[in-house]
Amino acid sequence: MIRRGFLMLLGFLLFASALSLVTAQHRSRSMFIDLERAQLDAKRLDVDYDRLRIEQARLSQPAHVEAAARKIGLKPVDASRTIFLNLPPMQTLK
Repeated sequence: MIRRGFLMLLGFLLFASALSLVTAQHRSRSMFIDLERAQLDAKRLDVDYDRLRIEQARLSQPAHVEAAARKIGLKPVDASRTIFLNLPPMQTLK
């Protein structure tokens, strides 16, 4: 009787151990898939960041800014059209 109970307990522990192993392997595989997806996203974001940096450098070139300004109707600054405002000097707080 005691031996039979011991074997049942041992069988239950063996079943629980096998179930735990299967669960751990499933979690491990799921986490590995998530890691690969995250690494792929990181690579994609790095490529986008580099592309945007290059585009920003190109768009900030003076020639490009001037061409875009002319396209929307802006004109270069002309000294004869410049108006200077004489403002009173600012007082500092004490």
